[in-house]
This record gives sequence, C-alpha cells and structure tokens, in this order.
Amino acid sequence: MIRTPAAGHVDGPAEEDVLHELAEHGLRRYTAQVAAVVGVGSEAAWCEWADVASAYIALEDRLPDYPDRDTALTWDAERGWTVIVETGCGEDLLITASLDGDVLPPPDTVAAWVRAAVTDRHSGARGCCGTPAHAHAAVRAEVANRLADWAGNGPTLDDRTDSCP
Repeated sequence: MIRTPAAGHVDGPAEEDVLHELAEHGLRRYTAQVAAVVGVGSEAAWCEWADVASAYIALEDRLPDYPDRDTALTWDAERGWTVIVETGCGEDLLITASLDGDVLPPPDTVAAWVRAAVTDRHSGARGCCGTPAHAHAAVRAEVANRLADWAGNGPTLDDRTDSCP
C-alpha cells in the first residue's frame, strides 16, 4: 500500500496521483459497503473524491420528528458520518445526529448507529463540526491513506470489481 512519508507530504506527483486513485476507489468501496449494511442498494448512494471527500446515502427510514422529510446518511473526511434531514429547496440540510469518534468506522458500526439514530435512540449531534484550516491537508492525507486501505477487489458503487494496483 502506498503511504505518504508524513501527513500531507508525498514523494512526487506520480505517487500522489496513485494515492488519490486508490483513495477514490476505496471511498467508492467503503460507501458501497456502508450502503449495503444500512439496507439500501448502491443506487441510493453517491460519493466523490474532491476538495473534501464526501458520500451521501439516501435512507428509506424517516425520522420520528420529521415524518414528511427524506432522511439521508452523509459522510465527509472532516466530520465523519451524520444523519441529515432534507429541507426545502435551497435551504441547508438539517444535521440531526453525528457519529462521534473515528471518521472511518467499520460499516457495521455505522449501521448500528444509524438504526439507533432513526429510532431516536442516539446521543445527538456534536456541538462543533469542522477542522481548523491549517489541519485540512493533514486530515486529507490521513483519510486518503485510510481510504486507500479500502481499495481492492470487491464491488464499488459503480459495481466494478476491478482490482487496484
């Protein structure tokens, strides 16, 4: 597995490109596995390796406090997993719960937490989200390395089972 020598530092552009390719593949695979264990198909999930890696999984369940609104599970490399409620057109999403701890917990951990969150047995959202500006590069490098560990043989969101180098 390709690792950066120190957070945010790579040996050159080629190594960085390979790491990002592996991380993107790992993100697709991780998101597909989380979608499967929360009981939705890959068609309900989306992810992107961009400025901030992120994922979105539409949930079939509705929250008791918001029975008329769609619910989703979102992830980003800085905050980790959150349960959100869709709001009106053009409005921000409403975060109803955040999974504390590791930003990349095992899919089974995410599924258990989601089950508790949608039945209103969760600990609630964290009070503060985000990462200080100076820490973004280090967070991105650490998450890229950890997502690269998820790359390998197995289905991803686009159902490809090709292996990564």
